[in-house]
Amino acid sequence: MLKKPICPYCKAIYDRKEINSQKNNQIIKCHNCKKNFRVQKNKGFLILMCCTFIFAILFNIFLLSVIKVRNILSLIFCTVLIIIIGFTIRHLSVRYKKEEKGT
Repeated sequence: MLKKPICPYCKAIYDRKEINSQKNNQIIKCHNCKKNFRVQKNKGFLILMCCTFIFAILFNIFLLSVIKVRNILSLIFCTVLIIIIGFTIRHLSVRYKKEEKGT
């Protein structure tokens, strides 16, 4: 699931800056093969954020039950840190799809 998006035609790899500047459902022309494809961001981002929040909750439960952390500030810090990590890897959840012929 988490990998850099590649052109569906020629498998050209795009970097983080290019991915972050693209909009959802935007039609992009490949810089290598010059064919058009569509950017899909919302679905992957939603799944990534759901997994991030579930991991943050499970990690807090682990800290409370196994390590016996009783300080609320350390729990908040861990939760915020996990969410920040989730946002920094959001470019890995973008997918490129071939453009349909009818549109």
